[in-house]
Amino acid sequence: MEIQCDCGKFCAKLKAFPNGTPGRLVCYCDDCQKYLHHLKRDDLLDANGGTEVIPAYPADVEFLRGQEHLKCTRLSPRGTFRFSTTCCNTPIANTRPGAPWAGFLRCVYTARGSAQKLDELLGPVRSRIMGRYAQGTPPVGTPSKFDLRAFLTVMPFMLKGKLLGKSNSSPFFSADGRTPIVAPQVLSETR
Repeated sequence: MEIQCDCGKFCAKLKAFPNGTPGRLVCYCDDCQKYLHHLKRDDLLDANGGTEVIPAYPADVEFLRGQEHLKCTRLSPRGTFRFSTTCCNTPIANTRPGAPWAGFLRCVYTARGSAQKLDELLGPVRSRIMGRYAQGTPPVGTPSKFDLRAFLTVMPFMLKGKLLGKSNSSPFFSADGRTPIVAPQVLSETR
């Protein structure tokens, strides 16, 4: 499985995908919405302001080309590290140092064949969270925050990743595992 930006200048390989991924997740949180508005990529939000994310382990990501096109944004000093491209403003992944999680936005996944083939490979949306921030009424069953279903969808993936050291060697962070490969732009001094 490969991921790439809209123009194709940035490309990475997911070495072990889709083994063990919790699959397609949709987040309606205000941070995800603010981030895509900041990038002027509202086109990637669904009708209710949701962002579709498919996680992978950082250790399973290998950059193939275009690392020089990556930029990093944090909404606040304690916020998630959000990587996008400078070439075409494509949001790539959200992650944190030491976390066995890199949440790749649906728009960057590619597969040989059609978009339908990619949807078949990725499977259905398995969980939706943070419905209290949705625009309008989110799909039926969307919890206002994070519910048991979301927890049970994500936690086995996170635990397995922690036990197997899948947060180590993230290409988004330097050898020390804490310093992002690109100095982040922090949008707000609060929070």
